[in-house]
Amino acid sequence: MGHFDAFAAADASGLRYWDLHVFLLLPTLWLLTVGKPQMLVADGAPGANLKQTASYSFVAFILAISVAQAFIWDSVGAEIGIWEFNPVKCTGLGGDASLLPVEEVAWLFHHVMKAALWQLKVAELEWTAADEAPSTLPEPARDVGNWALGVVAIAGVYGLLDEADSLKCVGLVAAFFAPVFLIIFNLGRRYWRSHWKLFLWGWLPPGLWTVAIDCLGQQQDVWYFPPRFLTGIDAFGGWLKLDIAVVYLVSTLAVTATGAIIFAAIEEFSSRARRATASGGEFVAAGAVGQAPPPQLQVEGEGRDSRNLWNLGLFIFDGAFPGSASWPSRTYLDRFLPGSSLDGGVAREASSVAVGAEHGSAAPGSSSSRRDQREQRREVL
Repeated sequence: MGHFDAFAAADASGLRYWDLHVFLLLPTLWLLTVGKPQMLVADGAPGANLKQTASYSFVAFILAISVAQAFIWDSVGAEIGIWEFNPVKCTGLGGDASLLPVEEVAWLFHHVMKAALWQLKVAELEWTAADEAPSTLPEPARDVGNWALGVVAIAGVYGLLDEADSLKCVGLVAAFFAPVFLIIFNLGRRYWRSHWKLFLWGWLPPGLWTVAIDCLGQQQDVWYFPPRFLTGIDAFGGWLKLDIAVVYLVSTLAVTATGAIIFAAIEEFSSRARRATASGGEFVAAGAVGQAPPPQLQVEGEGRDSRNLWNLGLFIFDGAFPGSASWPSRTYLDRFLPGSSLDGGVAREASSVAVGAEHGSAAPGSSSSRRDQREQRREVL
């Protein structure tokens, strides 16, 4: 028998579940009106159309994938009994069609939308711009991260299947989110260090805001978390439960980190694309000297902008797994010349040197680099 079943005559006074949505709505309304991210509006600037397309695509994608995944793990948690919803504080719409009240399903959409819009807003702030040029995470660090996330995922499944109830909540989080972060960790490997402020400030405010509303929901007896399914670590009189805070913080990070990777990649991608366009479509080959890339991979001709969603996706993927988007021996990162600055505004001349060194070529802009590029271009033509 659940906590609320034992108290069928629960006090219906105070805030109801729909009332809590008002608190969740406050930042969302601001982000849709006065504080609307400029990335949602094409302003004609170079790369603006790509930013707008990527922004809308990110919101649509993250809503679809995150809400679908959240519905599954939320339903599993409700089935186990990790969280219970007070029927007196819910409308009862949906009946027996789902273990979750309709307010909870709407909460999933609302929570994801708020986090996605906030990441859009943070991405356009100057003080969240990169401190240094993007660079690939060292292989040892990447291997350690992959192994750690793999172990966490396995431990999470064990926690869900084990008879120890106190491991159920953290096991649920680990089992469902460690695989997600395994993907995010690798896709963002070029940007964890350079764009750490974008990741941090895109995540903390919406995550902590949702945790605060959760504490209010507990205080108002809208939902309940049986202690036997939790580790018992809490604060503020028991309203702030570590296990539940982790649920909201981790789910928020999955949304915002995805957006941060996309917007960090747009900066680097657009910078390289502008340089490639300005130089007449020249490129730096990563293969053997004199080996021309296949025609379908050549940078679009002079005056044609190659900044589109498909190329951005390949750019991100090849940044995560170098050579994976090459046909057959040239990395996609080399399709565009490295820019001297990122869209955030801080000069990054070192990025040109870094990319040149990474591929064993002279720094773009040097006389030898320009001569090699002209020779390679003539060979292709």
